[in-house]
Amino acid sequence: MEIRKQSARGRVGAIKPAGFTLVKVLSNMREQNRRATEDRSRFVLGAREMMVLGRLVNAWKDVVGLQLAHKTCPTRLIRGCLYLAVADSQWMQTLVFLKARIIDKLNQLFPDMKITEVIGRPGEIPEAVEELLADADWPDWKKEAAHAFPVEDAELGKLLERCQRKLDARLRGLRQKGFDLCRNCEATVTDSPDRICAVCVFAGREQNRAQVRSLIKDMPWLTLDELHEFDSQLDSVELSALRLEMLEDSLGFIRELAMELAAEFNEESFRQMKKEMVRSVMLYTGCMPDEVDLDHLHPEQLPDSDWTAYLAMEAGEIQC
Repeated sequence: MEIRKQSARGRVGAIKPAGFTLVKVLSNMREQNRRATEDRSRFVLGAREMMVLGRLVNAWKDVVGLQLAHKTCPTRLIRGCLYLAVADSQWMQTLVFLKARIIDKLNQLFPDMKITEVIGRPGEIPEAVEELLADADWPDWKKEAAHAFPVEDAELGKLLERCQRKLDARLRGLRQKGFDLCRNCEATVTDSPDRICAVCVFAGREQNRAQVRSLIKDMPWLTLDELHEFDSQLDSVELSALRLEMLEDSLGFIRELAMELAAEFNEESFRQMKKEMVRSVMLYTGCMPDEVDLDHLHPEQLPDSDWTAYLAMEAGEIQC
């Protein structure tokens, strides 16, 4: 088991890549900024202010915690004064008591911004901000039940126990959001109603397709309706693709046999080639075995024009 030390990117307040939801938040703010240009009395955000505001919005939950982050949102930063939209008057009063602590935390995380004041004003919390918070609203792993790992190394045991608690918390959070582990492999997360992940669905389809392929090889005349008894999800496009793939393999095998026969004629190989030709005709036309006569093939039944020469082979007479 590989254990890595936490990198600077993983620390609270470290620079993180902008996720899709944060981009959506900034896009909404940019649209509000565009509309604000119509009213010269309102503050208009520039490109640099948008970038600074994006950093604050992205890290706001780490600064004030998830509960307060649901009720407040940074809206602008001017000369060290951070303005917030606050959901209601009750949270405005809460903000007064926490202001000093918030300023200290902000200056620890963003010393380049030199924030000296935080001012709250009544306002709505954007829906996109709520989505951003929902992505991070996971159960606290420290509240998960501890697991004992019977290992001699005590430090390793603590690390394993911590990892297990974090995994338990993540799984509980996923279940709260409608996800769960696949009931087949118990390794992949899925939100499908039957609790089967896409990997297992694909593996199941591959298994069914292998069975259908085997059936077509032995009985090339089988129709789609007949094959539905073995694979109800098989469609006409998949069946055509399977037949074409198997036909190409069969034609290639026939050419290999013909080359061997041209070098040295062998009665057994010749019979095998003719048997493979019958299979190819059935794959090519979909006809029944009793409808294939290699001595009187119609042009529309001939998948390879070289067959005429192949069928005329006899010991020492014709070379391929």
